[in-house]
Amino acid sequence: MSRFLIAASVLTATAFVQGANWIPTSPLIQIGNDCDIYFDSAASLEVTDNLYSSPTKTSATSWMVTPGFLLEYGKDSALSATLSAKRTFVNFTDKALADLEDSRDALSAGIRFADGGPLSLSVDSSYRVTARNDDLQMQGLGGILGATLVRQANYSHSFRADYKFTEKFSAGLGYANTYNRYLDPTTTGSAGSYAYNTNTLTELNTKSMPVSFDYQAFEKLSFGLALQHDVTDYSAAPYYSQTTPTRPALTYKQLVKDFAGLTAKGQLTESGKLNGNIRLGYSRYHYDSAASDSDLSYSVNLSHTLTERLSHSLTLGRDVSASSTNSQMASKTYTYAVAYNASEDLNLNLSATKSDVLASTSQVDTYVYTLGADYKYSSHLSFQASYSLNDSTASVASSTYTSNTFTLSAAFRY
Repeated sequence: MSRFLIAASVLTATAFVQGANWIPTSPLIQIGNDCDIYFDSAASLEVTDNLYSSPTKTSATSWMVTPGFLLEYGKDSALSATLSAKRTFVNFTDKALADLEDSRDALSAGIRFADGGPLSLSVDSSYRVTARNDDLQMQGLGGILGATLVRQANYSHSFRADYKFTEKFSAGLGYANTYNRYLDPTTTGSAGSYAYNTNTLTELNTKSMPVSFDYQAFEKLSFGLALQHDVTDYSAAPYYSQTTPTRPALTYKQLVKDFAGLTAKGQLTESGKLNGNIRLGYSRYHYDSAASDSDLSYSVNLSHTLTERLSHSLTLGRDVSASSTNSQMASKTYTYAVAYNASEDLNLNLSATKSDVLASTSQVDTYVYTLGADYKYSSHLSFQASYSLNDSTASVASSTYTSNTFTLSAAFRY
């Protein structure tokens, strides 16, 4: 705890120094007129009563320090680029959890080309290490994971090209590849029955090819057609196999999905207070060479401004995707959020999310309630506080759990 307080004090002290004009208010490094390099860091304290997202609760208090750098090139030019590199050092106050302490990298890069002409291009790539269980618990894996954290490396690479044929008609083509790898599996069980916590998991490699056509029907509202082809390859996660039985063969090798639907984006009312981004259609999907199934698929995002300070939003989603159990997930999500701008520097937010996930034969219903605040102390330093309640009920009893988490954090960029 003392080290966390020291780190937080350093962030705070730096802000006061900056506020007193003892150091210049400019990026850490400037190269010419186009390239800025920032020191981009954060520190946080998290208290939870259910670290592993399991029926048997394990309380934990952790503190994290995240130093990093952000490079911005050509911010206001036709060709721009960003590069971010961060490492989070995770520490626990309880010595019994010391073996969970680690460091987690997060790297991202992006390139944009938009010279005002009909063609615009974007390329994005990221790598992020996580150690969490709640996303896997939604697939009914509680009895397998036990009192362990599952560590993953998550990769994402994408390309997008948009071309404006006329003032009203445009088209877009993209390609994305996302995949994960399980890292440093934990050994569970006892002599004669050892296993990794990843023994029954599968890694997913998804390639997506979206195509879109948009028509600007009104000044700030467009309608369109969206098509997307997804292919997900399953591969086995790290497996403990010193003794028999050896790893069983995967039931499925690939999940193929095709989506076709209509879209609407922009202002839905003349006043501009109601905005939406809507995608509605059908998905057809199948394993390997099996027969196809179909289901309704949609993504609806609506935001409404009530007053100058108060706004709210509604997000609805329904889709089928590959799961980490060598199967598929049929998911429905509903989120309602309220945001209040209490002052120029203080924002408050409240959200409630309900999700229903059917993964293989496991049904998981989850409610998540979050209350948060964001205070901007200066152009370089901001503080955040949040409380989250997660209530998950599954048809597999070992995956049913509740958790309460409180987080305090500070972000500093210079």
